[in-house]
Amino acid sequence: MAPAPTSAQGSRRPTRSLVTGVISADEEIERGFREFREAAVRLVERVSDTLGTVEDPVASAQADLRIVRSIFGKWSADVLLVLHSVPAIGFEQLRRSLLRISPRVLSQKLKELEQAGMVQREIVDSRPPRVKYSLTERGWTVTWLAQPILLFLRLSEKPASAVATSPAPPAPVGFP
Repeated sequence: MAPAPTSAQGSRRPTRSLVTGVISADEEIERGFREFREAAVRLVERVSDTLGTVEDPVASAQADLRIVRSIFGKWSADVLLVLHSVPAIGFEQLRRSLLRISPRVLSQKLKELEQAGMVQREIVDSRPPRVKYSLTERGWTVTWLAQPILLFLRLSEKPASAVATSPAPPAPVGFP
């Protein structure tokens, strides 16, 4: 994954826009995310128009939740993010990248992600035989689509003073 821009470090400088004159980098970033959101809405509307309207929005929301829980459930997102960063990796190296995951749970998550079409398993012809895991085309698409969301969330986090007064979030699980 690409490193996040350092918005909190105050290294913003104004940029020049031909239409509006001088605008800040923060305004430029906010405008970029608004444009991305609007493009995403237009895409969803086009797909919905092509497939037809959803009869039952509750059933649709429940189907979406099942997908989110299976693909982005505990350890699944961790595995996808590691594979996004390291395109092909062996089982043990992947396990060491994910702090506190047991081999059994990792094996189960890899099988689930493989069944979902997100991860592919390749047997390497060597002595002893080894296995390499990588993202499928579908996995790459999902991880790249997640990047703007993750970037938006990182950049829109509360400042340190606001975080200090709110309850501490649970400790992160997975790789550092």
